[in-house]
Amino acid sequence: MDRAHALPCPQPWRTTDGSPNPAGAPGGAATSVLTEGATGLLLPTRPTTLAAGVVLVLVGLLLAVPGGLLIAFGATLAVVAGVVLGLLGVLLLAAGVFALTRKQRDNGIVLTPEHVLLTWVRPVVQVPWSTITEVRPLSLRMGRAKTAPSQNYLGIAARDHAVTGERMRKVAVRFGPDLVAAVPMRTLDLDQLVVLHALRYYHANPHARTELTGADAVRRIETRELT
Repeated sequence: MDRAHALPCPQPWRTTDGSPNPAGAPGGAATSVLTEGATGLLLPTRPTTLAAGVVLVLVGLLLAVPGGLLIAFGATLAVVAGVVLGLLGVLLLAAGVFALTRKQRDNGIVLTPEHVLLTWVRPVVQVPWSTITEVRPLSLRMGRAKTAPSQNYLGIAARDHAVTGERMRKVAVRFGPDLVAAVPMRTLDLDQLVVLHALRYYHANPHARTELTGADAVRRIETRELT
């Protein structure tokens, strides 16, 4: 039997008919990377396309240029509007430049012997294994009807509630007061069950974390030896 399909799917990640709720069609693979001065196992996020970065840059310019003109030549209300447009334009422009220049292969959840790193945010979030109490599957229904589609999230509960920062925690606590991060599974480029069981495996087996610095961890992900 294919180990990928043998991994158990938790109830929150199932549809109303009981079948596993998919999170896209991931095509990535786990790799060993050097991040924040530590070597670890990368569970990658989906790469940002070149087109998305270009669109952000163009929209940013379309807002920033008129905003600059309003500031330079407009009356009082026009100047205020120009400042707002300018700020939005600069933010979108910066996001587009970042999307076009960042190293895609290093983005994702990186597991090191000491930390779980969330590397798609800046600054990189580091959650020590010692503070994690649970890796929890979460689900958010996109509507009030029981048959409405749902989206899967990966929740990280921790003793130290400040470890991920206020912005990330603010989103996570909507799912539970002990959560410090809630990662949407559709953003990851690896099978959602593999991600869930990988974090649960290394959380439950501290002695196995030493292998996260080398090829043994990559091999474990590839063979799905996570239960």
